[in-house]
Amino acid sequence: MKILGEKIRHYRKLRGISQSELADGICTQATVSLIEKKDKIPSMEILVRICERLGITMNLVIVNDDSQIYSIISDIKKSFYFDDYQAIDDKLSKLSNININNKQEIKLIHFFNGLVEYELSGNYDKAIFDFNRAMNVNIANVDMYDILIDIYTAKAYVNKKSTDEAKVYFEQAKELIKASVEKISDENYHDSISIYANMSELSLNLGDSEKAAEYASEGIYIARKEQSLFKLDAMYCSLAEAGTREGKKADEDYIKAYVISSIIDNKNIFDKLKAKIKDMNLNIFNN
Repeated sequence: MKILGEKIRHYRKLRGISQSELADGICTQATVSLIEKKDKIPSMEILVRICERLGITMNLVIVNDDSQIYSIISDIKKSFYFDDYQAIDDKLSKLSNININNKQEIKLIHFFNGLVEYELSGNYDKAIFDFNRAMNVNIANVDMYDILIDIYTAKAYVNKKSTDEAKVYFEQAKELIKASVEKISDENYHDSISIYANMSELSLNLGDSEKAAEYASEGIYIARKEQSLFKLDAMYCSLAEAGTREGKKADEDYIKAYVISSIIDNKNIFDKLKAKIKDMNLNIFNN
């Protein structure tokens, strides 16, 4: 359970009473101050009497653990869509003192802990450990995060130069995608695009240009259908790289990736492609 001290303060101000007046005969003024400023949870008796004095019900000022966990994990997912891994780390810390029993939530927490280790710390061994903990949570139904767990495990092994291990998880991800293709189309498009964009990048890293182009094209189709620029630059970049490796002309895809990265201010792809496009003498620089 978490108490919303800001709400206590709001209703106290609404009633036009001071902290001392609210505390009178119930607790100390310092206790009220701690509730309002630090979300300090008092005894149930004190909380009931404070709510009675304010003329409100307790459900207006408390959040149970399930609601709190759901809210934090929802925020973490949004941060994932924006590649904001520091925000993910900060939000995960809020869950450290909460008892979590829901298996789906436990799986997601392990996955995001691994993601932080992968993206922020570059600790690929710890990331793999967390991803494996996520895999070992026994849930009957496969969801999008089961695919992402396999993908990021493979990516971690790629960074460890352990190609054989990476291919094992890459193949697992491929099989899950094949079995879940209709489900992927029906999911939140951010999750679907994340899967295809990462699989395209992973395919390139493992030398499978044909699959890289296939996954990039699937992701681009979803992004265009949803009228979204989400990871569109990365997918066009992968599509161009795959085409180049296959000996195909990929100028248009490189230019699309470059322009989109400029629009969404993705410095990583923009800087990478600026020099490449200039070296290729493409017309984009002629104006």
